[in-house]
Amino acid sequence: MFEFRERDGLARIGTMETRHGRVTTPALLPVVNPNRPIIPPTDLANRFHAEILITNAYILGRGPHRDSVLRQGVHEFLGFSGAVMTDSGAFQSHVYGDVNVTNAEVIDFQKRIGADLGTMLDVFSEPSHDRARATKDVDETIRRAREADSLREDMALVGAVQGGLHTDLRERCAQEVSTLGVSVCAIGGVVPLLESYRFQDLVRVIIASKKGLDPSKPVHLFGAGHPLVFPLAALLGCDLFDSASYAKYARDGRMLFSDGTRHAAELRESGCPCPVCSDHPMKDISQNETLLAEHNLHVCFAAIREVRRAIAHGDLWELVERRARAHPALLVSLRELRLHNEFLEEFEPVDRRGALYYVGPETAHRPILHRFRHRLLERYQSPPAKGLLVLPEHRRPFMEGYAPVLARVMASADVHAVVKSIWGPVPVELDQVWPMAQSVVPDSLELESLEAADVFFREWAAGAGYPFGLLWEGDSSLEELRARAPGNRTVDWNASRVRATADYQFGRGAAEALLRGTISYVISKNTGKVRNVVVDGDHVLSLRAEDGLFTLKAAGAQRLHGAFQAPRLRVVIESDAVPFVREGKNVFAKFVREADPELRPGDESLVVSPDDELCAVAQSSMNRREMLAFKRGVAAHVREGVPPLPSALPH
Repeated sequence: MFEFRERDGLARIGTMETRHGRVTTPALLPVVNPNRPIIPPTDLANRFHAEILITNAYILGRGPHRDSVLRQGVHEFLGFSGAVMTDSGAFQSHVYGDVNVTNAEVIDFQKRIGADLGTMLDVFSEPSHDRARATKDVDETIRRAREADSLREDMALVGAVQGGLHTDLRERCAQEVSTLGVSVCAIGGVVPLLESYRFQDLVRVIIASKKGLDPSKPVHLFGAGHPLVFPLAALLGCDLFDSASYAKYARDGRMLFSDGTRHAAELRESGCPCPVCSDHPMKDISQNETLLAEHNLHVCFAAIREVRRAIAHGDLWELVERRARAHPALLVSLRELRLHNEFLEEFEPVDRRGALYYVGPETAHRPILHRFRHRLLERYQSPPAKGLLVLPEHRRPFMEGYAPVLARVMASADVHAVVKSIWGPVPVELDQVWPMAQSVVPDSLELESLEAADVFFREWAAGAGYPFGLLWEGDSSLEELRARAPGNRTVDWNASRVRATADYQFGRGAAEALLRGTISYVISKNTGKVRNVVVDGDHVLSLRAEDGLFTLKAAGAQRLHGAFQAPRLRVVIESDAVPFVREGKNVFAKFVREADPELRPGDESLVVSPDDELCAVAQSSMNRREMLAFKRGVAAHVREGVPPLPSALPH
């Protein structure tokens, strides 16, 4: 069973249960070659704190240790008390062309030696395989996956996804394999891409596989052992990585670092704080294979810990963007991600801890910013005016810096104001919504960023419906605005902000439903900003200072429930869970029957019964795809339970 507790992008900090203990993901599985164990498995556990390792069942079954490992079991044979995954020999078929073992034989051997996770023998699809060959590989891999599932008994099975570079075949294979009784889904056939730094193709393969995979099952990226790749692969939803690189590179006299690989003999100092580099001179390290392997392993584990820290802190995208500068091929792969924003955005939380940092031109194409621009087009209603005042990028929040300008302009011109920010258009009444106010942007920007901002702005402005737009350039602009849009505008900025945010957050029409009646506000004495929204005496919304979005109250939920038809904003739960949710208990994924496809992690949601009776207001922690797949974990954190209407009470 797999359960996650924190997320960023598609990355998850989770727990995978095995017969030999829990494994925290993302996790690194050091590869142990039974014929040449350069670092003993006991050291992997005691010195490197490895919770799981991987060894090769094909090598064990065909080598001199076969009788010993059958007699002792793989854990006693290796001297490792944690979880052990075993590989099947598919990689050896890639290297040598074939292996002298069947799928059924290798599954039986893995069961007999007590592997916690045993791997099916899949057909390794080479990147060079044409469509006909790759289709044949996929068909045979799916057949073998079904066979392995029928033979696995109580052994947890690793099912492989193949298909070469053909994304539709990858997705089909992933769908077929993950519907079986597999515990881990492994993306295979990627070692040639990793070895040749074809990271753009790697991104395409991972995303195609993730589209087909069951999101409730952890994903293993076979052969990904270089720390350079960990942040990107984790961001795309890979949970497990196996590393033989620490030993292979050591044999070649090379040292791994988070930003690349270097020959030890060419270094005067490593600049690395690991125990090996701290305790030994560089000359000794460069001449000692074991020390090199230990250094490489320390760096790999440190890179995994850094990924976990970034997930927990909500800045994994920043880490990926910084790492992409380490190699041109990684930078190309990062730019590939913008082509998949429709898929990536489904999993993107609505906000994060702290600020969003500009790293480079690629930052503007993140899914969270793609979502803001999309919701602006689909949900935001531009107020009527004779023209549009376009304000340049400025210190944030924009309203504070531009308040004097807005006061002067609107006293004598009937215009609406929008900021042409580096992220795209930002109506001033939405400048508090995350991450518009919570961004750190440099004073000077690259031409690529400015050109992208211009494209984003023009796309929105074309449909905004204003006769003209004028870029603010000082007093000369004021005179032109007076001439082209004579009049004035008196704006209640509190009301404008509340209405715009409600539609942006919940969908067009939400403001009309939530704010129908006599409205009053509770204003913060410290900030002067709206804290609570009260309509006809009912507390319907609270505005969160940290992200500029609303916390939905029960009275507000009832208004939205009445205004929007199913499935809008809904999480539908099983009847048995209704009484508990009404009492304020959280919604667990295993009780979710259906959900709005537009819900995102962190969105406010309406929890309803199968008959669409409102039971609670909650904050979603999963998207629909995840809610329907997971059988463990919280799908939505309930804020308030809603009692049944009197007419619905039993007599």
